[in-house]
Amino acid sequence: MHLRPTPLRPWLRPGILTLLVLAGCGKPAEPVPDGHGLVLLPDDGPLARGVEKRDPRLEFHDFGLVPDGDTATHVFRMRNSDPRPVAIERVDPGCGCTVAALRAVRLDGTVEQGEPIRSKAPKLLTVAPGEIAELEVKIASHEIANKNNHKLVTIRIKTDSINGYFLTLEVHVFVEQPFALVPGTLALGRVPESGGGRGKLEIVQAGQFHYELKEVLSPPPGVTTNLLKEIRLGLPVWVLEAALEPPLERGPRNIELRIATEERPGVPGRELEVPLTATVVGDLAAEPERLVFASPRDAAQRGSCELSSLLAGQRLRITGIELPEDQRGILSARYEPLDPDDGGTSVGWRITLETIPPLPEKDLLTGKLLVRLDDPQNPSFQLEYVVHIR
Repeated sequence: MHLRPTPLRPWLRPGILTLLVLAGCGKPAEPVPDGHGLVLLPDDGPLARGVEKRDPRLEFHDFGLVPDGDTATHVFRMRNSDPRPVAIERVDPGCGCTVAALRAVRLDGTVEQGEPIRSKAPKLLTVAPGEIAELEVKIASHEIANKNNHKLVTIRIKTDSINGYFLTLEVHVFVEQPFALVPGTLALGRVPESGGGRGKLEIVQAGQFHYELKEVLSPPPGVTTNLLKEIRLGLPVWVLEAALEPPLERGPRNIELRIATEERPGVPGRELEVPLTATVVGDLAAEPERLVFASPRDAAQRGSCELSSLLAGQRLRITGIELPEDQRGILSARYEPLDPDDGGTSVGWRITLETIPPLPEKDLLTGKLLVRLDDPQNPSFQLEYVVHIR
């Protein structure tokens, strides 16, 4: 018995059959892109101080022990594995102590800076297939308040790659502050030019560190120092004394004293910097520095200040005060000792300036009083004044 093949019905012709297949199964799925977005590359740089073994995680970097005041820097490198360009749209540095910057390494080796990460640009950096995006991360150790402790900072990156929209990076840092200054600055305040000034502070060990202080290194000219180690309750305390030796020129002083340290016997450590501040002024000082007061035009008014010496133990004798010649008819000045002795000298003097009405049609009276003194080293002192006329 022979069977004859049944011919295809007209509506099952090949072209129509294809349409039915498509209608029944839907459109074929698009091929999955053969990439993983931005792919982190291994770090082959040297290990940081205090790090003994490299962490296998590519998204993690250990800055190790960072001396307080230093800035730690690391660059994360990411290759675009997608067959299309990938853009970085946002970078969140995760901490106020962290600064991040983007750049691209093009296929021809050229380097191009990206937009600042705080920019509102929709795309901070775009890299073509095979190109590398670099994220430079800087940690400013002085911005980290919690010293001698572990800190983990998380940095988040958002891209437009469908194969990996987000990357999360982490950095670890331990800000090393082996010594604490008490107080934090050796502040001498106002220093008389002929007398100089001196001060001291204490230095103690901090955290789990047991470093030693050795000596002050090359103090600048005119500065003398002395470093003394004491043991208090079984713990070392160093007392640093410093002095500005006269004669001195007037003006501010901002000096860094450097002290050598040892991490352990024979192994030098990072130098310790101690800030020293001072303002070199004249030997005599008025408080307040300028005599300022307001006076009605038709009534007497007065203001006063105190003049004293910044030199230890010095007593003064005022012999007279001279007014500017053009204001002698509208102003008068007098002086009196605050703590006189039998010889007429005093530790300080009160100087009073008084208006004599009626005052001229002016808004201000300004000038300098010339204070005469019985002192061969400081025979006179000029005191500025301002009188506001109401």
